[in-house]
Amino acid sequence: MLMLQPNWIDDIIDECEDVETPREWIYWSLVCALAATAANQYHLKAFGGKVTYYPNIYAILMGLSGLGKAFPVKLSKNLVERADVTRVIYGRSSIQAIVKDASQTMTREGKEMILDSRCYIVNGELSTAIIADPDSLTILTDLYDPHEIWINNLKGDGKEKLKNTATTALFGSSPSHFYDKIPQVNIEGGYIGRNIIISAEKRYKDLDMFGEDENDASDFPYNKYVPHLINIGQMGGRMIPDIEAKKMLNEFRHQWRKDSTDVDDKTGFVNRVPDHIIKTAMCLCLADYGTYKTCIINSSHMLEAIEKIVPLVHTSKTIASGTGMDPLSKQTKMVVEFLLLAPDNQLMRKQLLTKGYGNYDTDVLDKILSNLEEINWIRKFRIPAGKNSDIKVVLQGAPLEEYLKHKEARMKKRVNEK
Repeated sequence: MLMLQPNWIDDIIDECEDVETPREWIYWSLVCALAATAANQYHLKAFGGKVTYYPNIYAILMGLSGLGKAFPVKLSKNLVERADVTRVIYGRSSIQAIVKDASQTMTREGKEMILDSRCYIVNGELSTAIIADPDSLTILTDLYDPHEIWINNLKGDGKEKLKNTATTALFGSSPSHFYDKIPQVNIEGGYIGRNIIISAEKRYKDLDMFGEDENDASDFPYNKYVPHLINIGQMGGRMIPDIEAKKMLNEFRHQWRKDSTDVDDKTGFVNRVPDHIIKTAMCLCLADYGTYKTCIINSSHMLEAIEKIVPLVHTSKTIASGTGMDPLSKQTKMVVEFLLLAPDNQLMRKQLLTKGYGNYDTDVLDKILSNLEEINWIRKFRIPAGKNSDIKVVLQGAPLEEYLKHKEARMKKRVNEK
């Protein structure tokens, strides 16, 4: 880390040394906690004061199941929840329920009511965070930019008014669940460009689950770190970059625009890189014990924000192309196509191995089948037969439904042509 002085993020990451979760996931979960706490109480003026930035952030922790996404998400949620400075919306929700919750006054025991519509949407699994609704991601895209007034007046939902919105969101997702839940229109329509997507492929390090001392286990010391969030929540104001920070961002931004002119970016993330840097720098200023009261963003905050955001461009590009995030995407598509063309859309595992000879082996096939089963695209049945035991794989879910619709449409077309 580049900050010379101790800061809240560094201290908590040091506290998590006995956890295997990738450090970047913990880092960005803590940045989200700061963003959610700051809400709309902090702002930054740019372009002669005509454009206002707020520190709210959307982030997705991306990686295969089992790498530890749940820990940083829960940590971030618990920190903000205990600080009691904003609505924390956790668990399975519909976008309508989220909007309704944000439209209502939030009462707090012994504290002033929260009258505005600030909220922190947080869940360890994107696929269960928001119940399937074609409007969900479109509305989240709209709520990314704070609104003085935002009205939901859809037929059947009733009229709901959000005031001074400030929405921060943190989700976890595996590549398979991501592509199952995020339509291409939202990948290319602005939602993904507004997200900081942090991909991890391996654990921080391999640790023992238990220490030698049976009594060495202890809960996370929330009481040590929540007061910092409470202090941030009680303050607010205009954040200002110092001279060096302004110079650094201006020079970076001009060079970034020149270098990215010919970059093929379908998500919009590349164009938003300077904006993501500003928001991140605002949060890093609030993490710094020495500067959070002054609201002065210095060059170390800006440099760290640049170094954290720029490498994420690659992740955003691979997401948009639908390749790269999952190294088995080509082989997975092959397995699905074998099942689509098979009688009754089912094959034995040994048949899939034979058909895919040269493209995948037994270990890769088992990993593919495990991923497909997790997103409910297949069912597996063990067929006992001694040494000849095998597993029947039956296709179901989205790919089968789309194939059957296409097949039915072709049949209708042929009938009409006759």
